[in-house]
Formats: sequence, structure tokens, C-alpha cells
Amino acid sequence: MTKAKLLKLVRSLLADVGHGIVFDIIETGVRREDSWWYVPVIAERKGHEVPREVTVNIYANLETDLEEEHGVTVLFVPMIRESTVSL
Repeated sequence: MTKAKLLKLVRSLLADVGHGIVFDIIETGVRREDSWWYVPVIAERKGHEVPREVTVNIYANLETDLEEEHGVTVLFVPMIRESTVSL
């Protein structure tokens, strides 16, 4: 699978999640290592970061669906926007 096809598929699946969650894939960070695709994603709802325990479940379900239904092994990498990091 090409990177472009993977991004199209992942965007489609993330768009179907709903619950007011907006996912932003960091395209420059998407990479393939052996049979794994690593996809960094920012998840926000109403401008705030979605709690990690919520995204972990969403990503785990999507990773399973991608492997079982599309034959592609993906690991979603939760990210946060730099502007939300406080020192």
C-alpha cells in the first residue's frame, strides 16, 4: 500500500469516529518500517485535547479493523500540539 492510499483510508476511518472529535494526521511523520505504518495523529474536541484513555481505545479499534479488513498494520501515535504544551 502506498502512503497516499493509506492516508486516504485512515482519514476515512477517522472521519467516521464522530463524537465531535477532529483528527489531524501529521503527514510528515507518517512512515513505514518493514510491515508497520506509523501514523502520528492529534485528536481534539472543541479545540481541546481528547483524553488519552479515549483515543487509545479508538486507535486500538481502528488498528484492528485496518489489519483485519484491509491487511495493513498501523500504529497510531498520539500527538499534542506544541502550543498546548506547558512548561
